Amino acid sequence: MAWAILWNTPLWVWGVLAVLLALGLVQARNRKVSGLLILLLPATMIPLSLYGVAASFGANLAALSAWAIGFGAALTLNGLVFFGPRGVRYDAVDGRFEVPGSWVPLVLMLTIFSTRFVFAVVKALNPSIVGAATFIGFVSGILGFCSGLFLSRAIRALKLRRGVHALMRRARIGSTAGAAPTR
Repeated sequence: MAWAILWNTPLWVWGVLAVLLALGLVQARNRKVSGLLILLLPATMIPLSLYGVAASFGANLAALSAWAIGFGAALTLNGLVFFGPRGVRYDAVDGRFEVPGSWVPLVLMLTIFSTRFVFAVVKALNPSIVGAATFIGFVSGILGFCSGLFLSRAIRALKLRRGVHALMRRARIGSTAGAAPTR
C-alpha cells in the first residue's frame, strides 16, 4: 500500500520536496545574509502554513485556533536552546548577519511537508477522519508550531542587530562624554 501511495503521488509534490530539500541544505551551511533574508523564510512559510490550514479545513474556527495556539507556543518557547539560532553574529560594518549552518530549518520544512502529505493521504484513504476535531487540531497545531519557530528564530537573530547598534551608540556617547568641549 505504501508503494501505491508513493507511486500515485503527483509529480509536482516531489518537485516541492526537492525545492524544500535544496532550501534546507542551503540553511545547513554557514553564510552571510541580510536582515531581509533573515525574514524571508518566515515571511514565506507562515502564509503557506495558514493557507494549508485554510485549504484543508476551510474557515474552521477550531483549525485556525489550533494553528494560532501552536504558533503562540512556538513564540513562547523562543528561548529554548535547540530551537533558537546559535552562534549568529551581526556585523555592523557590512550590515549582514553571519549565520552558522543549522539543520533546524530543514527539519521544520520537512515537518510541514510531511504533515501536509500525511493529511492528503488520510483524506484520500479515510476522509471521515479529516473532519475529526482531534485530527484537525493536531494537523493545524503542528503547522502553526513550525511557523512560529521560523518566526521566533528570525526574531532572535534580528534582536542581535538591535543589541549591536545599541552598544555602538553607547560606545560613541561614552567616548564623547569624556572629551573636552571644543571652542
